[in-house]
Amino acid sequence: MNIENLAFYWSTIFVRRLFESGVRHAIISPGSRSTPLTLAFAAHPGISKHIVIDERSAAFIALGIAKSSGVPAVLVCTSGTAVANYFPAVIEASESNIPLIILSADRPASLIHIGSSQTIDQQNIYGTYTRFFHYMGEPVDNDRELARVRKAADQAYYFATHKAGVAHINLPFKKPFEPSKKFYSSIANENQEILNLFKEEDPVTEHTITTLNDHIWSNLVSAEKPIIIVGPRTVADANDSIFKLAECLKAPILVEAGCYLPEHEHIISSVDGYIRNEKNIDTLRPDLIIRFGTQTVSKGLFSLLRGNLDIPQISFFDHDSWSDEPISASMSVALRGDIDISKISGAAPKKWLKTWKKAEKEFRKSRKETLSKSSTLTDGYVFHTLQKLITEEMFVMLSNSFPVRDMNLFQDHNPNNFVNRGAAGIDGITSTAIGVAIDKQTPGVLFTGDLAFIHDSNALRSLSELNHPLLIVVLNNGGGTIFKSLPIHQLKDVYQTYFETPQHVSFTHLCRAHGIKHTLVTKRDQLEESFRRALEDQKSIVIECITDADRSMKERTALWNTELPL
Repeated sequence: MNIENLAFYWSTIFVRRLFESGVRHAIISPGSRSTPLTLAFAAHPGISKHIVIDERSAAFIALGIAKSSGVPAVLVCTSGTAVANYFPAVIEASESNIPLIILSADRPASLIHIGSSQTIDQQNIYGTYTRFFHYMGEPVDNDRELARVRKAADQAYYFATHKAGVAHINLPFKKPFEPSKKFYSSIANENQEILNLFKEEDPVTEHTITTLNDHIWSNLVSAEKPIIIVGPRTVADANDSIFKLAECLKAPILVEAGCYLPEHEHIISSVDGYIRNEKNIDTLRPDLIIRFGTQTVSKGLFSLLRGNLDIPQISFFDHDSWSDEPISASMSVALRGDIDISKISGAAPKKWLKTWKKAEKEFRKSRKETLSKSSTLTDGYVFHTLQKLITEEMFVMLSNSFPVRDMNLFQDHNPNNFVNRGAAGIDGITSTAIGVAIDKQTPGVLFTGDLAFIHDSNALRSLSELNHPLLIVVLNNGGGTIFKSLPIHQLKDVYQTYFETPQHVSFTHLCRAHGIKHTLVTKRDQLEESFRRALEDQKSIVIECITDADRSMKERTALWNTELPL
């Protein structure tokens, strides 16, 4: 084969195999060394291409697509620091079990460690945060090497999906990178012909069963006050086992944002608003705790786990990912499929679930009363007011720090919430929401803080290219107000400068620079109308809400200390 076509052909074989495996999205950041990979994707009509200049934003967009679809999105970048810019999203994907495939172009080995421009050591650059790494080697024109290219694509897809994380393939290329025009056109035509003949096959589902031993069953059926806690999970996790278990045991299901559970009569929401109060928990104290998902966000639930080490706690974990920060689980079970649940009936009386239902109802009354006491715009008022305007077709993305906690406190259960709780950073939040929107192809809402919004402002370029509107609600409360809930808030001399870090960025001008609509909300009576207009307009928009940080904190504190008439 002509040397000018070899790198492109190698990349083409790899891309075709990824498509056959199920890949449908590639997020490409411009670069010279990655030209063969970029052109291979450009020539394939079966894969949607998204061009994102900032590699950090690109990686979180890929994360959002994979988080929503359960199918790995592919990242393509050039050599050097471009690869390093993926790292924050790689960590998040690894910690939250989200499948990603990274294809990083590289300089040939002869250029490494001699000061060559844009050249770093990219071997295993992500360390233990990948499920699979392979150094491809330079393109060689023989059948065995081409077979290895196909095998590497198979391995990347397998490890990303079945091991639920990041697969990284490093591909060194020598010049020339660009194929001839004639060869590129012939490959593009071939790809179209192959696509015309391609038959989509349903994915093979492994019908595995998780069986429980007699000791676990005896704890389950004997419990008179069982509860099920469901923290953030991945979309692919099965729900049937949770619901069947709840029904058999007559147990309430305490949910958090990102649990991905549809509506069910056993679901209890907003629990962080009433399980911190000791008098409430005296009535609601369980004799068995069952856990699904990753680490809980709620401080109240964390305290509930740590405060009940004397009762059985059974933790069901996915993807071999042990999640037990409280170190409270007395029994741990790896989920290998649906739980084999016999036709059993637990010992809990019907009034147990009714007690939790009453607590939820009474808390909602208390929450409404608390929010009505203020005339200023608060974080809680924004969350509580907008929940009734968010339609069923819309997804919701939540930033870390207060937004994810406020959703758990001020809104009721929503099965379409997305969170980044693997490493729980504020980086890449807007980009992740854009990725979810790309996969969902539906309108969405992002609740984010002012600092998180600034942190990912490069995502605004990609926001302008969405087919469906993303409504970004920025809680501009003057910086990192999450620190107001920590002891450091008492050190007034250093608190604001080193921790709260208030910003003075003009969001209006920032949005205008990217061609994004912006509206400012400073009063309560402006909120609903601004949101309704945005829904009707059907365009992406940033709704900046200037909220009262101190009053917001007082409302949270009041709700955390609510004593319910149980």
